[in-house]
Amino acid sequence: MINDVHNGIKAECKVVVPGIKVYRDNIPQNFITPSFFVELIDFTPARSINDKQRITAQFDLQYFPDGDRTKYKTECIQMQEELSRHFHVLEGSFYVKDRSFKVTDDVLHFQFTVDYTEAYITDETPMQELETNTNLKED
Repeated sequence: MINDVHNGIKAECKVVVPGIKVYRDNIPQNFITPSFFVELIDFTPARSINDKQRITAQFDLQYFPDGDRTKYKTECIQMQEELSRHFHVLEGSFYVKDRSFKVTDDVLHFQFTVDYTEAYITDETPMQELETNTNLKED
């Protein structure tokens, strides 16, 4: 299900900046800018009833600006404003909470949390077969 959350983040990034490259696992050398990098910071599962678990996943969406290096901070602040207008509900109905922004070394860091419930579905029958005795004695 975490892949569904990543796909929702990627879709929302493409709404904010159509056609932008969104990296997930690593950033290659000579990567294309402007671009986003999605980093999973924390993943906390908590057991619940009926084979369900409550997941809290914290992400750091990093924005790498393009163009004149002297204007990177300004471009990051503009992207911050644009991202703040989006990222409320991700594709797949994942709600975003605890949003915060910070610019570090000319890279915008947008941190947020997504909570969701995941159910473990099995094909096993939870009940056993019941044997019945039909040989009754009559008085």
